[in-house]
Amino acid sequence: MNPLIESRRVGVLICLLGAAGCGGGAGKPSAGAAGATGAAGSTATGEAGASGEAGASGGSGGSGGTGGSTSGSGGAGADGGSTGSAGSGGAGAGGNADGGNAGAGGAGVDGGSADPCGTALFCETFDKYPTVTTIADKQKLGPWHAALATGATMQLDGTHTTSGTTALHVHIDNAVTAGGRLFSDGAQPIFASKPTHVYGRMRMYIDPNGTSVHWTFFGVSGAAEATSPAVGRNASYILSSLPKKGVNTYSFVYGLSAMGTDGYHDCSSQSSTSMPTGWACVSFETDSVTRKLRMYKDGAAAPILSIDEHGNGCVAPTVVTSPWYGPAITQLFAGAWSFHAMTAPLDVWIDDVVVDTKPVACPSL
Repeated sequence: MNPLIESRRVGVLICLLGAAGCGGGAGKPSAGAAGATGAAGSTATGEAGASGEAGASGGSGGSGGTGGSTSGSGGAGADGGSTGSAGSGGAGAGGNADGGNAGAGGAGVDGGSADPCGTALFCETFDKYPTVTTIADKQKLGPWHAALATGATMQLDGTHTTSGTTALHVHIDNAVTAGGRLFSDGAQPIFASKPTHVYGRMRMYIDPNGTSVHWTFFGVSGAAEATSPAVGRNASYILSSLPKKGVNTYSFVYGLSAMGTDGYHDCSSQSSTSMPTGWACVSFETDSVTRKLRMYKDGAAAPILSIDEHGNGCVAPTVVTSPWYGPAITQLFAGAWSFHAMTAPLDVWIDDVVVDTKPVACPSL
């Protein structure tokens, strides 16, 4: 058994797109998504937290694991959460041009473009909320509703930005299972057709760069797409960090709510690319019908992580070769949430989040 997967199994599972209350993780505080139980819940706060890693609103609750703190149908210790689901794959070529990628830079505007949005169906620069600084749990702003757990803070500040004056900043303390995320769903153009094939991009600055067994920074979720054998179950694709030799590493995580005798699916795939201190531009593509996911960094032509059909790790009893049945997307999230205790503090700034049904790429360096 892979020690990472074993740790996730006996520690705190990833109730990725699970219930609104997979204990300990974050998800939408109210309406919970299908939060099936992760392979195994953890003590006290399961892999997924208060609101859950991701999950479309509603959905069927999962079993097992520790319960979530807020409302939503309860999922068990997996990553999953009440709202927002997981993000995924690589970015295709082309798309809306984005400004220059800054280096590991210091405070202030680190670089970027005047308009990262173009004609994208969903774009967030975090510059439209001049009265917002600190963000509280369940707070609403623009297209977002917030989930925040004790041990973390979430705010809009100008310490590290790209295209404007503010970015989303999440801080997670050392030795806690916590985080902060913003979820979007409902009457947003990106969700109108419940797309199964999307592209996206975001700028992310990390420092300090604490690790945990699993933390997430973006995700998409919804009911499993109509042609899959998982119809009626909630599915999520999540952009995550899994550790490798004590270093955060770009990864995908997949969650599928439990149904009948088939328990919650909690699967992952880890790249060999570390998540650097300072700025990076991460782009992705997710295709639920073909079960294709790609992740790219800083506009490079070659993906840093590719998934076709399935990844390379699943929490037992789900077998590694289980297909990653993807969502018809009705929710997305951005932020930082750890489903295990941090080994050191983590600070993440996210800026210029763009999601569309046509290719969206980072500019090449």
